Amino acid sequence: MMTPSYVYYTQIMQAETLASAYRLWRRNWKGPGREYTAGALVWQINDCWPVTSWAIVDYFLRPKPAYFSIARELSRVTVGMTRKDQTTYADKHTAANFVTETKIEIWGSNFSLDEIHATLKVTAFDLDRDDGWTDGFDQEVVLKPNQTTELWNGQLPGQPIRASKAELAKNIILSARIVAKDGTTLARYANWCVIRHLPVRPELIRVPYRPEPFKYIVFPPVDKLGLSATIATDGESLTLSTKKPIKGIVIDVADRSGAEVKWSDQAIDLVPGDDQVVKAVGLAGREVKLRYLGDGSA
Repeated sequence: MMTPSYVYYTQIMQAETLASAYRLWRRNWKGPGREYTAGALVWQINDCWPVTSWAIVDYFLRPKPAYFSIARELSRVTVGMTRKDQTTYADKHTAANFVTETKIEIWGSNFSLDEIHATLKVTAFDLDRDDGWTDGFDQEVVLKPNQTTELWNGQLPGQPIRASKAELAKNIILSARIVAKDGTTLARYANWCVIRHLPVRPELIRVPYRPEPFKYIVFPPVDKLGLSATIATDGESLTLSTKKPIKGIVIDVADRSGAEVKWSDQAIDLVPGDDQVVKAVGLAGREVKLRYLGDGSA
């Protein structure tokens, strides 16, 4: 028997997997002479009978979280990033003396035929801190038409350079947004990378682990998140805000006796200072419930 938690986790896993694939494929469209990936097929779109499957739309034509994650990655403008630990040794004769840096690469994809002048806003959050600490920078960027542009490469903001295996990497969540001159957010992406707790004495042994093993995250207590979903006066949209980063928000209507709701987005990553508005046609002001990683309902 499939529990609601099982269904939620499988849907988020599918959404994350497909989003990662499309994000990296689009990065490979690098401009004239470097169009290494020129397209992809969405498979499979919907089901012809009620079943739990890999389709991104169910039998009742309700989009699953993966539908929305693919849609975001196929937007006219997108932003993506990767992070990698880079260890440099003092010389080739010893492994005792080294430094480990966490490197970030950020790129933007512009699939319009016009050059876009915008601002790249990068903000780092420490998942373990409660004092509102942030780090980051703003940078003016130009997205070339019909291709992906590499925007930034450097050390992860807020992550110290380590010279010992005993120095633990911080749980830094990094948000990147491309913002137009009029203040409109054209694209956003949050990169999560955490500390894996080993099965033997996890309270004593922690090592960096890739890529983004969400099941190992020790999420903040729900009562410290400051998550809110405010329904607009028209009853057809809601604004999501938070005081700490949240992964994989899926919205549902609490009262299912009314009309089916058509959501404009799902599987949402939310960070402080970047409220997101979700259209909810058919909501009619009804109460909503939110499911997300670390909400304690597993």
